Amino acid sequence: MTQEHSTLTRKVSVIVPVYNAGSHLMPCVRTILAQTHRDIEVILVDDGSTDDSGAICDDLARADHRIRVLHRANGGIAAAQNAGLDVATGEFITFCDNDDLMAPRMLERLLDLMVVTDADISCCRWRNVGASRGAAELLAHADDASGEYIVFDDPAAAYQGVFSLVHRRLRGVELRYFSEANWGKLYRAELFDGVRFPAGRFAQDVAVAMTLYRRAQKVVSCSDALYFWLQRGDSVSHALKSTAYYSDIVAAHLASFDVARSMGITPARAYSGLKTLRLEKRSRTTATDDKVYQEDRRAVRRRLAQLSILETLKCQALYLLRRCEVVVYNITIHRRR
Repeated sequence: MTQEHSTLTRKVSVIVPVYNAGSHLMPCVRTILAQTHRDIEVILVDDGSTDDSGAICDDLARADHRIRVLHRANGGIAAAQNAGLDVATGEFITFCDNDDLMAPRMLERLLDLMVVTDADISCCRWRNVGASRGAAELLAHADDASGEYIVFDDPAAAYQGVFSLVHRRLRGVELRYFSEANWGKLYRAELFDGVRFPAGRFAQDVAVAMTLYRRAQKVVSCSDALYFWLQRGDSVSHALKSTAYYSDIVAAHLASFDVARSMGITPARAYSGLKTLRLEKRSRTTATDDKVYQEDRRAVRRRLAQLSILETLKCQALYLLRRCEVVVYNITIHRRR
């Protein structure tokens, strides 16, 4: 069987959590349906939308047999992703946010790389653009040539150690970098056997990332920017944050820290995530908030006490670099429209 035929008949499940996305859902789904890899099932999980998103999902499903719609009571993005995983029938799994876009050859490229290299996860780069520029950017880069790729067998170590932009550029290890999100990646479906996102929590992707990377024997990463992450001023990441929000982030990185330690990996990225505790401290407005913060503070202290002096110095240095980068990001990219 040729390489072309071996990938043409391998189904990819695309899971899209949908919540009040009436103004931008249609463009998102159209880019998924326009994929050059045609053997897909698109699972739209209407998570209790209060606008016309549910009706749009149904209209889309009537127009294309590859779309399946799940309507459920609002439970948050993690519960919606889990619902999609529960019904997915594809050999491979990917996720897409309901307001983002995918280049036409994204799935084809990621699937081809995965089959050629026998990897468990394949991932691409992404373009971070303002929502008003999304369609134009997609059109401008639709025919970009394929770039380089690398294969590596230590994804958990790469995830923890390669995250600061300056650090990875100086070391020339950009392709070993994973974003915190689960979009822009293609997974073998069996990686999710017995693994689900923590429902009702923020940072749900961080909470399971290390478990997935521990299971993966090999990852292939390409330089092609095939996912378009659109910035909107009304997104969750732009909203005012509560103590519960920051506590969820800390909890996710505590889980990541524990898996890393169990594998003998220095948990540098988890260390940086645990520093969210300073934002949690500032967010307190009630006695309940303070109780949550104090519990998280004790949990973080217990974890950090496990690190050696050299590990602490390494983690702190990477954290300070990353913090400077986040400041720049918030001033520039995060303000795009």
